[in-house]
Amino acid sequence: MSEEWWKEASTVSFPNIIIPRSTDKTSNEYYLSLFTPDQPDLNWENPDVRVAVHDVMRFWLDKGACGYRMDVINLISKDQRFPDADETIVNATSGDAAGHTGGSAKYQPGWKWYVNGPRLHEYLRELKKEVLDPYKAITVGEMPHVSDIDEIIKTVGQKDGELNMIFIFDVVDLDNVPGQGRMALRNWEVRDLVKPIVKWQTLMIEREGWNREGCKAASAHANDAQWDHICVSGERVGMRNMPKDWDVAEYKDIESVNYWKKSLELHGFDKDALKKAREVLDTKARDHTRTPMQWDASPNAGFCSENVKPWMRVMDDFKTVNTDVQTRFSSENDLSVLQYWKRRLADRKKHADAFVHGEYQTIDNADNGSVFAYLRAGKESGQWLIVLNFSGKTVAWSMPEEVKVKGWMAGTYLKGKPDKPTKGVVALRPWEGLLGMCSD
Repeated sequence: MSEEWWKEASTVSFPNIIIPRSTDKTSNEYYLSLFTPDQPDLNWENPDVRVAVHDVMRFWLDKGACGYRMDVINLISKDQRFPDADETIVNATSGDAAGHTGGSAKYQPGWKWYVNGPRLHEYLRELKKEVLDPYKAITVGEMPHVSDIDEIIKTVGQKDGELNMIFIFDVVDLDNVPGQGRMALRNWEVRDLVKPIVKWQTLMIEREGWNREGCKAASAHANDAQWDHICVSGERVGMRNMPKDWDVAEYKDIESVNYWKKSLELHGFDKDALKKAREVLDTKARDHTRTPMQWDASPNAGFCSENVKPWMRVMDDFKTVNTDVQTRFSSENDLSVLQYWKRRLADRKKHADAFVHGEYQTIDNADNGSVFAYLRAGKESGQWLIVLNFSGKTVAWSMPEEVKVKGWMAGTYLKGKPDKPTKGVVALRPWEGLLGMCSD
């Protein structure tokens, strides 16, 4: 690529595109940085680089680490022809919060040429042989922009898979707007959520996906052959998103910072456009999962000492929403979020033949678009019904006649067993989930 292209690219203003142009001030040479200038992309084509990566990984495994969560691992191989990207983004000079008005933008995302590149599986097989297998390390790969089942099975197939698990983005991307990147919003319905879950549940069983064999940490991670539940940061204690009344300066993630900067450049003093852009931040910014972990009610929520400024502002509710409070919570009829997590994970492990390895069947919810219901079944644990209300309203859900529930064993509202009808119409409270044991 020419120096002229790089210089011109540095002036482009797209909220959803990061121009991967950075300069080393010492040598005055350009380098590729897909995400931020502080994070240069490593040249995996160089064997010395791969050896150095292996050495770093061994260092932490020798310290006792069980394995790795591999960020954007499918971006390590680039097409060395460096072809032009396809035109997928419309012109971004004025208009809505994302800056889309029609016509093709001059600069386009090049995912096609650096996602699951030509040498990806070669690099992963080498990594598996040199580092992962000798340590029996567990691996979770983040793999955006890929839905090709053959590519995924190459990565996580039980027979020859290179990694144990990967993150699939079909569910995370439900509210993305096609052609506008991740930082854009659209409404979605429960049926949109059901489709990718059914797709991957079915395919992973049929194609023997999720490679768990040989992991020394497998027993600590729920023994899942098809799906593993990844509990992120403060999710286990119900930590909330950043309040909408916080100043936008509290957003620190490079994606958020770049998005807001470009939105200001595009929209200036257009209050309506900036209001929409702020709604995107309030809804989709990754910062919401990066506020300091709330351990207890001490200064900085126990995340760091009182005289230390944490990387992000501590949530204002840390004195009441924290691990210590939820661990000590005691009630005759209720559970804290943390206690609920522990109980459900224990149930999942106890009935792993159903909830992990068992058959999966979606219940047709055509009569109500707010409910996601499905069955799991195992040879020893029998059949179970899971019903989830994805709305903030009370919903009357009609249970299909062919589903025979013996009793409701757990719910999200009560410590004990829910007192609900086992046939006919079941009233579901806002965001309520139910677990039912079915008849033999």
